[in-house]
Amino acid sequence: MSPLARTICRKLKEKPQQFSEIVDAHRDVAWRDLLRAWGEIRDKNILQRGDDGRYLILNARKKPARR
Repeated sequence: MSPLARTICRKLKEKPQQFSEIVDAHRDVAWRDLLRAWGEIRDKNILQRGDDGRYLILNARKKPARR
């Protein structure tokens, strides 16, 4: 993933956000680059939406519980 996509992922792991919040946080990035990074995240199938519509990424690297 690109550095921008990794940054967005990290932020979504920290705090779920609306797409508009993601856009506002990256106003210095070209729209095309932002959409490309967003597409990378979507292609990884790690993006989810909360009940309130905010995007989030759950930590997929959790270890299974020992028995």
